[in-house]
Amino acid sequence: MKTKLTILTIALSVFAASTAWGWGRDAHATIAYIAERHLTPEAKQNIEAQIDGRSIVYYASWMDNHGEEVRQWRHSVYYDPITHKPTGTAYTELNTTIEKLRDYKSLSERKRKEHIYHLVHAMGDFHCPGHTYLLSADGKTKVNTHYDVVGHDGKVTRFHTVWDLHVIRHFHSTFGYMDFAHSLDNNLSQDYIDHVTAGNLYDWLCETCNESLWIYDMVPKKPKGTPKAELSRINIVQLQEMGLLADRQIVKAGLRLAKVINEVFGK
Repeated sequence: MKTKLTILTIALSVFAASTAWGWGRDAHATIAYIAERHLTPEAKQNIEAQIDGRSIVYYASWMDNHGEEVRQWRHSVYYDPITHKPTGTAYTELNTTIEKLRDYKSLSERKRKEHIYHLVHAMGDFHCPGHTYLLSADGKTKVNTHYDVVGHDGKVTRFHTVWDLHVIRHFHSTFGYMDFAHSLDNNLSQDYIDHVTAGNLYDWLCETCNESLWIYDMVPKKPKGTPKAELSRINIVQLQEMGLLADRQIVKAGLRLAKVINEVFGK
């Protein structure tokens, strides 16, 4: 009975928040659940013991809800398309979190929890194309997805919102996070899992950034104040292409999150 109530509580909390943040709720919960499906029994038991016995899904969007408490941690990765390397503090912050968790027993209870929340959430954000920001040729100007476009519904919206909401909710509007996870994480071969989880955080971020470059070419930024008729428009075919990329990234984030948790907590 307790297990059923816990699952129901998680499902209701995710559903209630999903209308506001697509990637931030639906996809984050899906990523955490995919990761949970690939945890060793030891890793699952050990990490849940640090977060009040709850599933990692319960805390998948904790960082979005407690921004003031974890202001030092970033949700987006900057990328230099010339050197093909992630840059800025976001990568180093998550890498530091992973290293601190390797010795999690030495951390205070509060710090252990916060670093787990950071790991679970940031691994998802850092695999989202909409959270991959670029540096221009001068190495200083930051190009991000916070600009206006015309969505597939004909309404003006932020390109970032397209990634946070539209690419998930348009094609999977009836899915809960468990439905989404099961449909994506279905009969994955061990060869595929081994290929996706090969390497380390740095390798994964480089791959994600390189695979996300085309979104800025397909939907280019127009100057602030550009009339609606002249803004970049997203048609249904483009939205579907972005949705397929999002699906692939969600699976990768879940499998890679599981790898890190198994390494850190599977002892």
